[in-house]
Amino acid sequence: MTNTRKAWTVAALLCGSLLSGCGGALGGSDEDKFQQAMDYTECLRENGIPNAPDPVRENNGIGMDLPKVDDAVLKKAQEACRDKQPQGDAEDGDPVDPAKVTAWATCMRGKLPKFPDPEVEGNTIKIILTGTGIEPDSSPFKDAREACDSQDPGGNTHFEDLD
Repeated sequence: MTNTRKAWTVAALLCGSLLSGCGGALGGSDEDKFQQAMDYTECLRENGIPNAPDPVRENNGIGMDLPKVDDAVLKKAQEACRDKQPQGDAEDGDPVDPAKVTAWATCMRGKLPKFPDPEVEGNTIKIILTGTGIEPDSSPFKDAREACDSQDPGGNTHFEDLD
């Protein structure tokens, strides 16, 4: 199966405004974070996705649109590059409290009714936006994020759109 995968390293974007507990692989300056994203992209290129584009700085964070690739190729490349993945890994830092994630998701859903249930793995909160019409760089999303700041669950947040 082939798909387009849009990945955002939103933990970098959210560290200053939503998540106070950003840690793991995202430590360091903005330049360090961007270099981590560049290293991850280079690794993806070396492991089956030769046309992976360079990451871009956007909205105080780092974003990357991955090209259409076979799911098996993508999975293999992501596994090979797991140690370079910029938004951190589930094993880095303190675990996220699922109750806090639920409160935050409930708040977000109050502002964005189609906000999906997050998946929690260690200190990473994964949110798949496929079919929701939600764009993390949109004004409604930014407004919801700001309104729900008091429900901060900590950890790293990773958004994916599998359109």
